[in-house]
Amino acid sequence: MKTKLGYLEVIAGPMYCGKTEELIRQVKRATIGKKKVQVFKPDIDIRYGRAKKLYSHAGLTFDSEMIKSAKDILTLVTKDTDIVGIDEAQHMGEGLIAVVETLLSQGKQVIVTGLALTFDRQPFTPVPALMAMADKVTKLSAICMLCGSDAVYHKRVGIVKTKANALEPDPAFVAKLDDAVFEARCRACWDA
Repeated sequence: MKTKLGYLEVIAGPMYCGKTEELIRQVKRATIGKKKVQVFKPDIDIRYGRAKKLYSHAGLTFDSEMIKSAKDILTLVTKDTDIVGIDEAQHMGEGLIAVVETLLSQGKQVIVTGLALTFDRQPFTPVPALMAMADKVTKLSAICMLCGSDAVYHKRVGIVKTKANALEPDPAFVAKLDDAVFEARCRACWDA
């Protein structure tokens, strides 16, 4: 008997590029195809309230479970789950890598979204490592808020009243579309 192999897709890009929207699109399609889906997001993601739902900036939603740490996923995923969606991976830390490896060894399809870079263009652990081990990487771009070109970065342009470390999980770094603190920027407008 062959062992069912897992499959990892990482959806990455800057803020406001539609990562969560793409995750919602994929898991909704999977449920239409009668797949058992479970979706998780960090409990600091309260952009649109504390409801147990993913919310895209475009207004799409999907049921999800809020977790405190990546390892919580392993206790909540059921045996009959086919697809595990994980949103905002950059807020789950390096421990998410081992969790994803465990899910893959169980034959799960795993779809992870996250920022590959911080607002100051540094690698945002664990997303770059997950991208390296992925079967498929979908890299999205946003629209530059200054010139309208494809934006591969996001930049902090306002003041965040919080810790200064963008690598630490903090609700202030989970932005809504109408947030004036972060902007999507293209390479040419980065320094503007």
